[in-house]
Amino acid sequence: MTTVSTSKLSPSSLARLILCPAYIGAPFDPKSRLKLQGLHAITVLRIIARHLKQGFLLKSVERRGRGLRIDLEFQKPDGKIRVHEVKSARELTEVHRIQAALYWDGDGNHEIVLSNGSTDMVLPQEYLEKVHQQAEATRVFLRDHPSEAAVAFRPDSCVCRYCGNASCPFLAIQLSTSTANSAIEGEIPSVKEQQ
Repeated sequence: MTTVSTSKLSPSSLARLILCPAYIGAPFDPKSRLKLQGLHAITVLRIIARHLKQGFLLKSVERRGRGLRIDLEFQKPDGKIRVHEVKSARELTEVHRIQAALYWDGDGNHEIVLSNGSTDMVLPQEYLEKVHQQAEATRVFLRDHPSEAAVAFRPDSCVCRYCGNASCPFLAIQLSTSTANSAIEGEIPSVKEQQ
């Protein structure tokens, strides 16, 4: 059984664990990692160009903080700060939205935006709060009930494709079919609460 250290979870890992507590990240081969980094860099440049044309001021690129890396930070013409989570994917998925929401620090002066090469999705305050509640419930579940979490399989096409949990009975099925994401648009599946 693999246990998860809840104190050092990246937003990427925590987003997947919210959707499936039994998630274990599959290793990335160097060739795929290099390709992904190249696509990410191109997407970052597209987003920067798009925002500069709209009058935004670029504040930072890949700024580290609070155990994470913020892809882009802009200042809007009205002075408000906009934090961007950048994805090179053509389609923005629920796991991407959850990950972006985890960059919110509770400060109402910042907008959290999920962006790809063509879309900027500003995440509403209610969604950010809901994700943070789910994140805390997930951390508690993983910490207090690691045995149950290790077998709390919840198949999700956006999570399974990056999972390396060989004991998951759904992994082969999910990887061989193109089932729809189990998360309903705008909703986050509830984390099973354990007492």
